[in-house]
Amino acid sequence: MDSRKITEEELEQAAKLYQDHYERMEQYISLLLDWNEKINLVSRMVSRETVRYHVIHSLVPAAMGLLVERSVWIDAGSGGGLPGIPLSIVEEEWNWVLNDNVRKKMKAVSDIVNSLKLTSVQVEAKSISLIEIPVGAGIVSKHAFKIPDLLRLLKGKPWTEIIMWKGAEGGRSELKRAGKGIQATIFEFNVEDPFYEGKAIIRLRNTLNR
Repeated sequence: MDSRKITEEELEQAAKLYQDHYERMEQYISLLLDWNEKINLVSRMVSRETVRYHVIHSLVPAAMGLLVERSVWIDAGSGGGLPGIPLSIVEEEWNWVLNDNVRKKMKAVSDIVNSLKLTSVQVEAKSISLIEIPVGAGIVSKHAFKIPDLLRLLKGKPWTEIIMWKGAEGGRSELKRAGKGIQATIFEFNVEDPFYEGKAIIRLRNTLNR
């Protein structure tokens, strides 16, 4: 298991990506909060400012250059579209699949995708275990699965890389049960902002499918 720190500069780059796509990011937040009044996509009491934090948090791997090796990404357990929708806004040249097995959430996400005119995005309302994963595809997942559970659901599929948003301590504990053939790197936030305290991004690589 490797580890390194996420710096203030990398977080600032994620915030810059947000600003570079400000209009669509803010539109996404408005659509998400509108739908959240009908369907529980995020916490009912969440503020717009907190959702903005989550969107910028979602953009950190793009700011770090962690997504450049894949042209197809699947957001497993997408819920209200995090992290997949913000990432698809800044990386429109790649193909994105937003996946969750809760159909009413995916109905809302489909409406949001259409409103944002995200032509490179597909929405799939079923278990990730039933999704056809192209050879070489990557997977992102933000606080939706424990690491061993997601790996179990993906068993036998030709994924090469998973990027997960986790708590650092919980992620380390879960990695102990990840099994063989998994190369893990933990990127921990080393920034002043309390929102990121204890948070990490974990990259898993499948050495058996390389």
